[in-house]
Amino acid sequence: MRLIRRHVDLVLMLILGLIFLLFPTLDLTVSGWFYQPSLGFFLAKETLFVFLYELVPAMVHLLEIALPLIILLSFNPLQRYLVAHRKPAVYLALVLLLGPGLLVNEVFKNHWDRARPKQIVEFGGDKIFTAAGVPSDQCERNCSFVCGHASMGFYFLSFGYLFPRQRRRWLGIGIGLGGLIGLARIAQGAHFMSDVVFSFFAVYFTAKLVYALIENKERGIQS
Repeated sequence: MRLIRRHVDLVLMLILGLIFLLFPTLDLTVSGWFYQPSLGFFLAKETLFVFLYELVPAMVHLLEIALPLIILLSFNPLQRYLVAHRKPAVYLALVLLLGPGLLVNEVFKNHWDRARPKQIVEFGGDKIFTAAGVPSDQCERNCSFVCGHASMGFYFLSFGYLFPRQRRRWLGIGIGLGGLIGLARIAQGAHFMSDVVFSFFAVYFTAKLVYALIENKERGIQS
């Protein structure tokens, strides 16, 4: 029982994975709420959803510029006040690179080959539906599993590791923002619910692992 409590996040991911495997039509049901045969995914051009879709690349570009800049300037003797921000910037940059960047957009989206909702037969396309987490051959690149845009919302949970006393708050912010962006992508027919769920876990475990590695390295140096 103690082991389960220590790894409740991993247990939760496994349970959800099992649910989506045993009940794959759950994804179809949720996506079906936003689809009509005569209209397609009728909320695809909803103003808020389009705004969220366009906001994500802007967020990425801002972070891609700001984080390396902070790290580089922190070595400048004239910018000594940035030294204290170097470690947090390195951490955030690593999570961004390894989580939304490598794991989500390169490993999963380009190698799991799951067709998007709007591409499958059930929603007017010509591709075959695949259950969450199951490698497929219905898409070549930039595929459905997992949700890249939502991963950038979930990315904000990583700030909780920089502010331990506010970790739950940042976790809530990350889940809220990632969930909202994920909802937009589901409504647009671009992703299934499970794509969003496992996008969260991809970013969550990346943030957790990177933080643990940095902390362990510092302890090793100090000892």
